[in-house]
Amino acid sequence: MFKSWNSFLSFRHKKKQEERYFHDKEVQDFFADVMATARERVELIPKGHQYWRAQLGCDEEPLYDNGQIVDYNAVPYPDKRMKPLADEASEGRINPKGISCLYLSTDEKTAISEVRPLVGSYVTVVQFKTLKNLKVIDCSCGEINPMNITVYDMDKLWKLKTPKPKEATQVVWRWIDLAFSEPTDRNDKTADYVPTQIIAELFKTNGFDGIKYKSLFNNGNNVALYDINSAKQINNDKVIQVTNIDVGFKQIYPTQFGI
Repeated sequence: MFKSWNSFLSFRHKKKQEERYFHDKEVQDFFADVMATARERVELIPKGHQYWRAQLGCDEEPLYDNGQIVDYNAVPYPDKRMKPLADEASEGRINPKGISCLYLSTDEKTAISEVRPLVGSYVTVVQFKTLKNLKVIDCSCGEINPMNITVYDMDKLWKLKTPKPKEATQVVWRWIDLAFSEPTDRNDKTADYVPTQIIAELFKTNGFDGIKYKSLFNNGNNVALYDINSAKQINNDKVIQVTNIDVGFKQIYPTQFGI
């Protein structure tokens, strides 16, 4: 049981603004609470389970007429383009720079949505299957949202009324799930990724194979596997063209909290 509903917020602030690599007693106690409550969030993924992965763009194949190139057909990227390189990863919510992680989605639409394509753009979509039984932490656990928290509230909720004790653990895990779900952006600071990278390494060093978390772009979930060789691509790749995008929005200023 977490000592406070805002335990994750305190941890995140400390790792972004105060102490990056040293973990004091407060942080260590937070880690202990995370692992103690994670026991009910363990999901076993069987060998052969299938997931989806997408990348913006595609390759082109020339179309000939009487020996002359008259057009190009869209074809999927080659297999090597659809899997991260072992030592050339950029910063992510789960992996630090240089340590690769295999990001997958539970369904095709979620995988496509995660790459944030524009209308009219092409996307290469492939499927992966797991090569062994895996054990992951499900940060969402399909749970309800007791305080109607969204990722855009994460820095604005210090003045909210404290939830009941029985809701505190659920709220903390909602924060964790949202932190992993928050989209990455090329303008993000490295420090923005540190808190979730630390939690991801906490799970990894405790023997778990990855993390499952909700997608903010669709109703599906994402799965990040620490070992990029724990799943392989199967031969059903394709190219899709995006025809429409559903846009949701929320007013963030002025806020209902008056902050």
